[in-house]
Amino acid sequence: MLLVGIASPTSAHAPQDMLSCETEKQPVNIPSMPLDRAIEMLGRQTGCPVLVDPPLMDGRTSAAIKGAYTPQGALLHLFGSVHVDVTATVSGLSVSPLDATALTSGNTRTNLRTAP
Repeated sequence: MLLVGIASPTSAHAPQDMLSCETEKQPVNIPSMPLDRAIEMLGRQTGCPVLVDPPLMDGRTSAAIKGAYTPQGALLHLFGSVHVDVTATVSGLSVSPLDATALTSGNTRTNLRTAP
């Protein structure tokens, strides 16, 4: 597992209450970009660290996202159609594959539109 998006002390939201990573809506604005960079940006914007296996990010591009989302919901949105599960843990958010297709690298995000 790789920890992505470690919150810095200057983060708008300190990662003290990990329950908020699951339930508290926050403003998120991330353009479509390589998934690993998008997850890092999500961590900086929300203060919620993310644990994810590198093969889940390899060669993938995130969906763009803008609006008020829970960090957990925003992370699911960034993965788009990739079958992953996002759970809140004591150290932030953890991403797990739901099936073998989630481990297949490649860009599956072409022509995705953002949620309203």
